[in-house]
Amino acid sequence: MALKQMDALAALREAAGEVIETSLCDVQGNWLALVNTGEGKRLAFAAKGEATLSALWKDVEKEADVKDVHVSVMALNANNAALVRRYVKWTAPTACGTKGASIGFSDWLGEADAVVAELFGKRQLKPVLVDFTTEDSEALQRYFVQAVDTATWGVLEEGYKEGYGANAAGLKTEEEIVKALLYGYSMIGFDCSDKIDLGIEKLSDEAVDKRFEQFNETFRAAVHASYLNAEFKVGTSKITFTENQLHRIVLEYGEAIMHIQFIYNSYLKNTPWDIDFELDLSKPCNVLTPQEHYLIGNELQRNGIKLSSICLDPLKDSEAVNDNLQLHCEIADTFGYRLSFKNADIAMNDTAAAMKYLKGKVHFKMNNILWMSAIELAKALDADLFGKLCAACGCEAAADAADRALVLGYRKALNPKEEGNVAADMKAFLEADRKSTRLNSSHITISYAVFCLKKK
Repeated sequence: MALKQMDALAALREAAGEVIETSLCDVQGNWLALVNTGEGKRLAFAAKGEATLSALWKDVEKEADVKDVHVSVMALNANNAALVRRYVKWTAPTACGTKGASIGFSDWLGEADAVVAELFGKRQLKPVLVDFTTEDSEALQRYFVQAVDTATWGVLEEGYKEGYGANAAGLKTEEEIVKALLYGYSMIGFDCSDKIDLGIEKLSDEAVDKRFEQFNETFRAAVHASYLNAEFKVGTSKITFTENQLHRIVLEYGEAIMHIQFIYNSYLKNTPWDIDFELDLSKPCNVLTPQEHYLIGNELQRNGIKLSSICLDPLKDSEAVNDNLQLHCEIADTFGYRLSFKNADIAMNDTAAAMKYLKGKVHFKMNNILWMSAIELAKALDADLFGKLCAACGCEAAADAADRALVLGYRKALNPKEEGNVAADMKAFLEADRKSTRLNSSHITISYAVFCLKKK
């Protein structure tokens, strides 16, 4: 017989402590919830009779019987987070797909994920609560599994059932991709920059044509037949290729295109769950041309590669995102994937135009907005902490909270290995702020991000 909710709640309160009722959920006829104890937040499970989950929890700190209900209280660890995602499906990340708009966040300190329900529950916007790179992991000494676990606990705490995504971004190796899949990430962001031959851009036209002639005649003829002497309609625009331009693109991106196909076919084509496959094409100090974008998108589509999005970064390629925004949006729409804009909160001039050109099918990465909010709160409420933060980032103590050096200096300021880092201090400060009546930085900033997109 299934355990009644009111009986489970009474048992949890008596044996575990204060129940966070928004987290209370039915699991195979038993009940699971987060609780506040004297030692901090814990996971509690109330079961009646035999329960499969009872034997699977790790680090069980307390067990008690309340009448005929058995209560287990355990730590918020990786094993238990994985079990929650397995048995409480709405706590696991899910793919965004290629329709609609979504907003991504990077929660460097793990203090913001529990505020999503109120802000996204009734909006046609999907939050991507984790956008994490290998570089971030190494700098922050916070691993991919920790980032997705934090999101799991946050979603459970709020009882948020509308769905969220988790992006393992900027991955370059097969090992990184396999780990992200094992951790349950719903989006794989693949960075193929190591396979792009940027040296081609420095060659003369004659040198490029000579290098292209080294391909066999059948391949050269096929490339020419596919792209020369033709106009390719994308939205209201047209794409054409000159012969030398085509040769450059093939030489620069040929290996990358083949490697993308290998990665997709090896790891992402036949996953038992939906996965968003995002491709990062941003090139530092180099402009991504519409012709490059079109050829890459076309070749991947012809070879059965299902992209969910191509990521552009206005910090690295302002011209692609701003001057050629409409054309890049039209190319993406032609091939059926979304565009994803990294650092959209600090470097994108016109999010409204992107929403318009992409017909609302877009992903904005607000990578910095939560950290910016934390900085603003520290400046307003803790001058000593703000001074330490400025020193860690090499800024003047009177710096503006939106100063780029402060905003982009998180990898140094929060790196436990860096002298003068403020990671522990910032985390303690934000945790104390959440428990007080002062303004919650995460809440305000996510509200601002949602408001911006709603207004557009």
